[in-house]
Amino acid sequence: MKDQKADNYGLGDTLMLERIDKLFACGVGELIDLPQIVVVGDQSSGKSSVLEGLIRKPLPRDNGLCTRFATQIIFRRAAKEAVSVAIIADRNASVDHRTRVESWTKDNLTSLDADTFSEIMTEVHQVMGLAHSEDGRGQSPTFSNDVLRLEITGPDQEHLSVIDVPGIFKNTTPGHTSKADIALVRNMVLGYMGNPRSVMLAVIPANVDVATQEILELAKDVDPEGDRTLGLLTKPDLVDKGTEWRIIDLIEGRARKMQLGWHVVRNPGQKDLSDTSLDRSSLELAFFRSANPWNNISEDKVGIESLRERLKEVLSSLVKREFPKVQHEITKRLDTAHKALEAMGPERNSRAEQMNFLTELGTKFQRLVTLALDAKYGQDEIFDAQPALRIAPAVLARMEVFAADMMQGGHMYSFIPQERQDTTGCL
Repeated sequence: MKDQKADNYGLGDTLMLERIDKLFACGVGELIDLPQIVVVGDQSSGKSSVLEGLIRKPLPRDNGLCTRFATQIIFRRAAKEAVSVAIIADRNASVDHRTRVESWTKDNLTSLDADTFSEIMTEVHQVMGLAHSEDGRGQSPTFSNDVLRLEITGPDQEHLSVIDVPGIFKNTTPGHTSKADIALVRNMVLGYMGNPRSVMLAVIPANVDVATQEILELAKDVDPEGDRTLGLLTKPDLVDKGTEWRIIDLIEGRARKMQLGWHVVRNPGQKDLSDTSLDRSSLELAFFRSANPWNNISEDKVGIESLRERLKEVLSSLVKREFPKVQHEITKRLDTAHKALEAMGPERNSRAEQMNFLTELGTKFQRLVTLALDAKYGQDEIFDAQPALRIAPAVLARMEVFAADMMQGGHMYSFIPQERQDTTGCL
């Protein structure tokens, strides 16, 4: 059944999803809200293990190399397996920074094991100008608003795109993070969550009190009705005996209802990770089929494989609903930009074109000055549109004012009027 559902993407759906991904890669998401799935949670939620399950590849585990910036993960069907890595620069980045990060790429990688991934992440940190985890903060920032773009293609892949953002945290680590970092990460996460066209995959450990989780409160602030929040519970194997019913009530919709519902996964433990012969999906499936009371939950609400299918359904529905609106907004912005571009006149890229433009501008100005001085106002409509440019009447009016002023107060000595002189002589 899952294989059949996986093939239910129509050509139109795939094209729309690809267009949204291309728009995001071009930075359009900074100007227009794009439909997307955002993975959010705190630093101890098990978010990294969930991503490992989704991409079916191990992530570096050396001091959180993948948690310093947002990461867009794209799955796409293709004839051959390949992995491509690139960086999308922050909209407010300097020209030098943008040129540096966008010129760095890793294309057509045939494999992406943990060691290779770790090496790539080290390069990414250097290109973004981030502090290395072993060196402390120094003069370099710990987090970046740049976005890492990871594209995984292959014959067994189905189109899916998710964005993972850094985990929120409340306490600083001396030499590594500061209060400013806490605020930066929080604002970054809220920026993605606040997108009204995004669906939030809120990752929460099942072995803590869900009611106290900050990520759910943040989600509620931007999504009061819970229409675009999908809850994901991790670590069910660590839930205290006798308290499992709290989690079951959430998953079955009897508590804290959300429109998109809840899902639960069991991430592999350290022992599972050390044994490379073990298959994550098989171990997880065995747990949910045998462990009580988890074996009472419907299979479409448990496990990483069913989560992948659920996310594809959610993303497909989201893009179908929002794509026409995005298209309309882009068309409207393009029309405005084209009109502004036309108002600027023809392009002047070369030095010769710039010199010709200035020469023509000077010639036009000289012609208008000559017409204004000669009082030939009927030869150009600018004199009707802007009467103040009619120089001759203005000069004449000012001459009359000048003459009157000179008559009234232009002399150095005051003379007695003739009639007063005659009167004085008679005395």
